[in-house]
Amino acid sequence: MSLTITPVTSRRDLALFLSLPRRLYAGNPHYVAPLDHDRAQLLDPRKSAFHTHGEAKYWLARRDGRPVGRISAQLDHLATGPMHDGVGCFGCLDAIDDREVVAALLETAGAWLAASGKTLIRGPFLLSINGESGLLIAGHDRPPMVMMPWHPPYLQAHVEACGFVLAKSLNSWFFDRRSSDLAQRLQSLGLERRRRGFDVRAMRMDHLDEDAEAGRLLFNGSWAPNWGFVPVSQTEMAAMIKAFRPLLKAEYGVFVEQKGELVGFALFLPNIFEIAGDLGGAPSPLGWLKLGLRAWRGRFVGGRAVLFGVAPRMVGSVSGAGVALILVDELMRRADITGVKDLECGWILDDNYAMTSVVQWLGAQWTRRFGVFEKAIPPVRSR
Repeated sequence: MSLTITPVTSRRDLALFLSLPRRLYAGNPHYVAPLDHDRAQLLDPRKSAFHTHGEAKYWLARRDGRPVGRISAQLDHLATGPMHDGVGCFGCLDAIDDREVVAALLETAGAWLAASGKTLIRGPFLLSINGESGLLIAGHDRPPMVMMPWHPPYLQAHVEACGFVLAKSLNSWFFDRRSSDLAQRLQSLGLERRRRGFDVRAMRMDHLDEDAEAGRLLFNGSWAPNWGFVPVSQTEMAAMIKAFRPLLKAEYGVFVEQKGELVGFALFLPNIFEIAGDLGGAPSPLGWLKLGLRAWRGRFVGGRAVLFGVAPRMVGSVSGAGVALILVDELMRRADITGVKDLECGWILDDNYAMTSVVQWLGAQWTRRFGVFEKAIPPVRSR
């Protein structure tokens, strides 16, 4: 049977590209489709914040005319410095259980990156490491979580068979406030004493854009030395706040200040799958009405801490650890107000032993692992 890989060149192609995963994985009991509308905000060049600082190319795989896979290749112009030299990325890898299809998609993405001067292909990312990162390699049966990708188990084997090696593992950790003794563990650290000299406040909904920008700058400064770091752009932060604004509450943001200086920031996002997961990727008009009513009620059981940072001058210090613990404690305290029971923290790098030991000591449970894979690609020879 004939296999063809064709670029996405039309609105119709893009619509198919956005909706293809839910078509491929229909019937899988562990897959819950995100909204096509939300995917469009991330991938449509006319709407995506990524395309303000990067470029991406999309392809569809068809076998005898039937769509069987997709992939993207992207260049992020904010990814600078030695750790990004020669690196191009791929993402949006979804396919049927067929090694030939996966190999053809990866080869196509690699060739485009090589033509752009890249010598290493790494991913998957949607479309940035600050978005949905990695290929799900463990935890496939976990409930869906906001900004965490899902992939069928067979994809890992196909990717590795194509010569890709695991570069990093990204781990997600889960706090269940209904059964853990997190509050007692935090208090045993003398948090009331640690709070002295710090001012803690919630997110200001009437100054949301201002607070989001301050948090973005702190996050970028805090995480800059980490593996794979790419700064969150102002446009990306604004897009995320816009997308979740109807669901946000003041208590979802925590700001720790010292003498007027912001030294700690954490942002929690509610798990939108709780209100949209049963509606399918393309809800009917009645489905959209249900979604609007559920969003208005704003009742969420769980969500994810997506941004978490400490002032760069405090990173690695005792005072910095104290600020981090204050942020965790505040997220837990505010959950009493919002009714949130489940808090997922991710991701944490597999070799970040200090952070891993802290979340384990606090009683977190490991939930899922995402793999970032990479492979050298030969440069294009000039004739």
